[in-house]
Amino acid sequence: MPYVVKVTTSIMVVGMSRSNRDEIDSELNRKPVTFTDETLPVISCKEIVQKDPVHSVSASVQTKFEVQLADATCQSIKYKEREVQADIEEKPADDHVEIDISRFNKFLGRVEPIVSYYLDDNLERPNVLRHIKMRYTGDETAQELFTLSYPDILIDKEIQVTSLSWSANSSSIVVGYGSTSHEGLCMHKGAVCSWNIERYKINPNKPDITIETSTCVTTLACHPERPGIVAAGLYNGEILVWDFREQDSLIARILERQDLHRDSVTSLQWIREPKLSKKKFILVSTSQDGKILLWNPLPSKSNLKLTDAYFVAIKGGNSRSVGKPMGVTSVTFNNEDSETFIFGCDSGFLYKGSLNSVSSVQSREEGLADMSIHPKNPVTMAYQSHDSPIYSVRFSPFNRHLFLTSAHDGQLRLYSQLFANFGRCFAPAQGAIFTCRWSPSRPLVLAAGSEHGGTLIYDLEPHEGTPDSLLLSIPVQELPSSDKRSSINALEFNHKTPNILACGDSAGAVMIWKLAERFTAAQNDEIENLRILANSFGDS
Repeated sequence: MPYVVKVTTSIMVVGMSRSNRDEIDSELNRKPVTFTDETLPVISCKEIVQKDPVHSVSASVQTKFEVQLADATCQSIKYKEREVQADIEEKPADDHVEIDISRFNKFLGRVEPIVSYYLDDNLERPNVLRHIKMRYTGDETAQELFTLSYPDILIDKEIQVTSLSWSANSSSIVVGYGSTSHEGLCMHKGAVCSWNIERYKINPNKPDITIETSTCVTTLACHPERPGIVAAGLYNGEILVWDFREQDSLIARILERQDLHRDSVTSLQWIREPKLSKKKFILVSTSQDGKILLWNPLPSKSNLKLTDAYFVAIKGGNSRSVGKPMGVTSVTFNNEDSETFIFGCDSGFLYKGSLNSVSSVQSREEGLADMSIHPKNPVTMAYQSHDSPIYSVRFSPFNRHLFLTSAHDGQLRLYSQLFANFGRCFAPAQGAIFTCRWSPSRPLVLAAGSEHGGTLIYDLEPHEGTPDSLLLSIPVQELPSSDKRSSINALEFNHKTPNILACGDSAGAVMIWKLAERFTAAQNDEIENLRILANSFGDS
């Protein structure tokens, strides 16, 4: 940028002597001095601006948690000091209490017969507090916690919830999906899904774990002590065992095809090995092919190993049907005697069986001779039958003799394994009863899944002024299905949190309920009342 510089000249007098300055001053006074302006040539200068180079650096900062601000009040504790003086009197070291032994013996002689009498009298009474009744306070209404569903599998309108099972730690509910309508080969896809209901945020429409199967899942059973292990039975007769904690979750299946069930698996149950080691669990399966099979579920080489086999054959009726398989639909094992079990059949027949049975099977059914273990006849006793297929059988967890059955004839029945005839019958008039379970905490409470009435809860505790006929026909509570029209196909109490009940319906939904205190807190005489109820069956 060009700049114009204007220069004005002037005369400066510096460093002269005094006489010389006087002469100059006189001269100036005589002759004036004139100045003229002079314009010099333009001088051009280049602008030089030194700039520091700009350095740019890209960086990001991440904080793990969002900073949250909150106002809170605090409470300070005021302390006050007080002086207290206590005078402690020293006791003499030779302090001694004089006891009259003669009078003391006479006292014991007088009271001992009275004390012994009342002690013996109390021992003869099962419960000295049995007449004291607990009073339940608060709301008796059940609370719906979640409604779980897997929309991807429910695209097929025939898919339903077929089975439920709680994990060993009771934090996860495992759900089996399949169809209950088959006229031949299964053309559906099945699934096993798991939700952890203890998660802080649970997505009811997205399972935590999903495993799809080639055919419908008909039954499930979680391992009683190992939370990740789940066994599933399929419509094609296969049994699969997964460990959800492993990346390759499938850990066992039946590789020896001659031992495979030849029809749909109807139930699975884990029991302790009754013969070799009661610390080890084995898996029991039942099927429409009439077989009850025992498996070693955790072998090497991913192979389910058959350890024992039983076969139930038709004995009476048409000569052509004699020796044919009688489909086994459900089985339950006694809590105190793991070698004794009760099983129901699709014909309505009900039997007691024993793992110690050595009775041979009289049947020419195809495939029995090819099995790695020749099956035996387990039947040791027959009970009064239902008029239609039995869907569920369950021993009471509080009484070794009582067991419960449900069937297509719409009846719930209570039996004692000591007597052939049933002792009590529930007739709710709600269609077929697909499943039934005892409460794990209240001995006299049970639940049933009905075709038309949702989940029915019964309380067998006797009430003054209420006849038994009314007590056994009207449930104390009814829990609806997800769409108020679907049947309840499966239900399971949470054994570690007994006020939690899971109910699966034919619409494909699983409803998780929190029950009221009345149905979870046991009264102090319930076990005794249950025993009295079981003993009364012999008089009926």
